[in-house]
Formats: sequence, C-alpha cells, structure tokens
Amino acid sequence: MNLAMALAEERNSRGGGGADSKTLMMLIEETDGSDWPTSKRRREDEIVVEGGEAATDKRKEEGGDWLCCVCMERDKGAAFIPCGHTFCRVCSRDLWAHRGGCPVCNRPILEILDIF
Repeated sequence: MNLAMALAEERNSRGGGGADSKTLMMLIEETDGSDWPTSKRRREDEIVVEGGEAATDKRKEEGGDWLCCVCMERDKGAAFIPCGHTFCRVCSRDLWAHRGGCPVCNRPILEILDIF
C-alpha cells in the first residue's frame, strides 16, 4: 500500500473527505467581508451619550492608536528600529543597550530613528 492510498483510507475511516468537508481557504472566502464582532475600541468610538452627541473618543485624548508593545504606554515618543518595528523611544534605547535585538523578530538593532 502506498502513501496516497493509506491517506485516502484514513480519511475515509474518519468520515472526512466527503462532500461536507471544507478547506480553510474555502471557509475564509465564505466569511470574507462578513460582519465580524466589533472590537472594544471600535465600540467605544460609536457610543452615543444623552442628547444625541457622540461620546468623546478616549483614544484621541490619549494621543491616537499608537501603543508601545513593550511597556504598553502612550505619549512617550516613537522610534523605528531597522527591521521596521516601532517602540517608544525609552524602550527602543533600552532594547538597543541591553538586549541588542528586536523583541518581535529578533533582528539586531543597529540604529534608532526617532519619529515623534
């Protein structure tokens, strides 16, 4: 018995491979563009307060969407590292001095570009 026959037999014994089975790509295509549950951040944008006025977007008061994934804080200035990942200036310098590499992709940090 060759590998293809063994795989087909296993598929049939599990009940898979029939007309009802779908690949991951088929499932993704079926759900593409459908209404996914909105995230908490998006729901905050759509909150309406009494009187019909839109609620103040908390993120705009805090400086936008950007959040350092190392310290999880905002408004500390941002910096790019050569791999393209962005962290706050403090964390970027700390990573460069102590770790030497990006915590996301592990590429070496050779320089830091402050962007705001």
